[in-house]
Amino acid sequence: MDEMIERAEAEVIQAAHPRHVYKRISLQVDMDTASVQLASRVLVSRDLAKHLHGCNEGFLFACTLGTEVDSLVKRYSLIDVPMLPVVQAVAGTYIEFYANQAQKELEIYGAEHGLFLRPRYSPGYGDFQLECQRILFDILEIPKKIGVSLTDSFLMVPFKSITAVIGLSADPSLCHVNKCMTCTAMNCPFRKEIPIE
Repeated sequence: MDEMIERAEAEVIQAAHPRHVYKRISLQVDMDTASVQLASRVLVSRDLAKHLHGCNEGFLFACTLGTEVDSLVKRYSLIDVPMLPVVQAVAGTYIEFYANQAQKELEIYGAEHGLFLRPRYSPGYGDFQLECQRILFDILEIPKKIGVSLTDSFLMVPFKSITAVIGLSADPSLCHVNKCMTCTAMNCPFRKEIPIE
């Protein structure tokens, strides 16, 4: 398995041509109507509104590994099926790694203004409808800037791509990426019960 992972990692990195684009925008969150105004567009999503509550500005963000990674995945689906999930997993990890690296540019802006980045929140999470991809695509000009297109069912091509809304908050306590790891809530349904020996 280690050899398969190393092989997949080398091939994914060689095939990838990562690119990203972002734009700083104003935000207006209305909890009463469960809506968020991004620049001049209004999105209805209680989950997104809750996630961005307290933010007056933020970023729209998109990144991709490029079409060659999709071609690599397709090739393995035809010639070496046992390697396919390994390549898929490595490619998924690599796009998250690249997104985190690209996001450092946004963190610099935040640090200069005493603000902290909320975790990325993407269309398809919670009640943030996948159809909202179209708004992010229009504002960021994603096909033109980084070569990602949108299917009729609002999926991205290349598939190893990410779009997200990232809020900026003056309160660092609301901006942990690993919130579950630091949370002390005892009544959370996601809390894992570990048996005492």
